[in-house]
Amino acid sequence: MLSSKEDSVLLDSAKIASSKAIRSSMALGLTIKVIRDHEIIAVNPDRSVRVIRKISKPSIDVSALRKGMVLERK
Repeated sequence: MLSSKEDSVLLDSAKIASSKAIRSSMALGLTIKVIRDHEIIAVNPDRSVRVIRKISKPSIDVSALRKGMVLERK
């Protein structure tokens, strides 16, 4: 199990790596796809945004869930 200090170091390094990857992809003229507000969005190098698809959020009956149950996506 990771300590809180290791967690913060891991999160910081992930943030740095993702920002460098985004910056280099934009410099190379590549389109980046991100998920934002239940939508898949394509961000072009000129910073224009295009919604590719909406992601539906399934409703789950929480009252039927029990501890230890295995959930499977359909």
